[in-house]
Amino acid sequence: MLKSGARNEIFRFAFIFLKTVLTAGYAIIHVQGENSGVDMTKRGKYKSKRGFKTVISLAVLVVGFVIILIGVNVYGYFRTKTHFATTVITDINKTEVEKLRDFFDQINDKLLVIHDLGENGELNPDDIVSLNKKFFPFLSNNKTFSGLILADDRGNEYFLYRKEGRWITRTTSVIGREAIMVFQQWEKPDDPIKRWEKKASYDPRKRPWFHESLAKREVHWTPIYKFYESGQPGVTASISWKKPGNGSGFMLLGLDIPLKHLQEILALSQKRREGILFLVNPQKNYFVTGQETGVLDGKAKPSDHLQLLQNVVKKWKGKKEPSDTFITIILKGQKWLASFRPLFENKKVIWVGYMAPERVLLSDLRKTLFDIDLTDVMVALVGGILLSLLFLKTGGFRRTTEEALPDPVVRLHQYINEGEGSRVEFKSTVRTNLKTGKKGKEIEFAWLKALAAFLNSDGGAILIGVNDNGEIVGIEADNFENHDRCLLHIKNLINQHVGAEFSAFIQVSLVESEDKTVVMIECAPANEPVFFKIGKNEEFYIRSGPSSVKLSPSQMMSYVLQNMKKGR
Repeated sequence: MLKSGARNEIFRFAFIFLKTVLTAGYAIIHVQGENSGVDMTKRGKYKSKRGFKTVISLAVLVVGFVIILIGVNVYGYFRTKTHFATTVITDINKTEVEKLRDFFDQINDKLLVIHDLGENGELNPDDIVSLNKKFFPFLSNNKTFSGLILADDRGNEYFLYRKEGRWITRTTSVIGREAIMVFQQWEKPDDPIKRWEKKASYDPRKRPWFHESLAKREVHWTPIYKFYESGQPGVTASISWKKPGNGSGFMLLGLDIPLKHLQEILALSQKRREGILFLVNPQKNYFVTGQETGVLDGKAKPSDHLQLLQNVVKKWKGKKEPSDTFITIILKGQKWLASFRPLFENKKVIWVGYMAPERVLLSDLRKTLFDIDLTDVMVALVGGILLSLLFLKTGGFRRTTEEALPDPVVRLHQYINEGEGSRVEFKSTVRTNLKTGKKGKEIEFAWLKALAAFLNSDGGAILIGVNDNGEIVGIEADNFENHDRCLLHIKNLINQHVGAEFSAFIQVSLVESEDKTVVMIECAPANEPVFFKIGKNEEFYIRSGPSSVKLSPSQMMSYVLQNMKKGR
């Protein structure tokens, strides 16, 4: 969707430049005619000369339009490439996270079913045969899991896994600081063929998967860790419930998921696109890709692949592990972009990362700006000639005298009488939260978002010092030293969060009415998209009825395209 948006931006600039050049050309022709001293009796003598000048001026207009259109293509490419690349990589990351979350949601659903069985007393930890009959088929039909654990708060544990094609159970009882483990190998759920015991300093209650959920039916996910029995890395999902009956205590069940299964999912994604999809546990520097797993410890000399991962994760951790942002790394002269997103929103222990070379992310943008626009240049050439002829025929863009604006006080009350809607917004203060009596950025951001929305829509007015009921309350609660300080503060906020380049479309006035001071911010529709900026983040708002609505990147591009078609 962004490719279409970049193209629309180019046409917007091309239209502005075309209008400027055509106006200038018409002015030249007009001046030539008026300053030539030609009266009606001598018109025939100078007719050919003026016609020649007209043709030359027309040629200049057309050639200038084509040159400008090509130049704007190049300018638009360099202006939009970073935003395009970061949007693409963020969208890819989001897509992959959603696919992985679908996988984990299926595991959550299975755990919830087992949770209900446990609550209903269907899982008796003392009846191993009964547990085998339930869980042998379960693990057989779910190759994702390498093991299943049923434990209670007293340290008793039932662990089921397969080794070399054989079913094995391990039942554990904790006595003091020592655990007695009884292993049994099974031919069938009720047919043990081998038994052995082992003592170890092991307590299931100290394992990463052991927990008691504070919320009912809540699934707990561990960070990446090494399984006790196999020593292989993986994650465990577990869920707990109170023991049936009137007694105290709780039980829980966990499912072990080896990282090799997660690698298989990552590898499938790797085939679909160029780049590297990976999981990372920032607490232990553990990473997983479609080809390998390891620790980002930096001790051994890394390969280019591992060095890239190390540098990206290190820079990301240095920024305090932000989500919905991107990291830039240059390795051996090649620029890479990376994006991170938590796999589980409620517990940010495992993150999904995606990184790719900038050249890969910009391939579609290059095609859009150069390949497709070669046809646009030809269209522009023919269109420029037709527009120029139409321009000369109709007399060009004539200035219209603007109607005198009513007095500010009159305009203020007209806006108040109109009420809040698509063109009017009321705000009680500039910066003060009336509930707490303190200054708050959220108060400033509220009217700044409305300002950006008006600029992106049909314009409008923001009245600060007027409450939601349309009553004038003034801005005295903001405690500015004087009116100049107030205007300077508002101007600085607009420049910082909207952009000084849009000042031509914004008029800020202080209006005195009913012994109160009201800030009246009137704005006209801007001639290009306006973004509300917070640090490095940019958001796009439009006006929809009495609300300022934030659009996604795809919605924004569709909106810009529609407005371009309307001629805005």
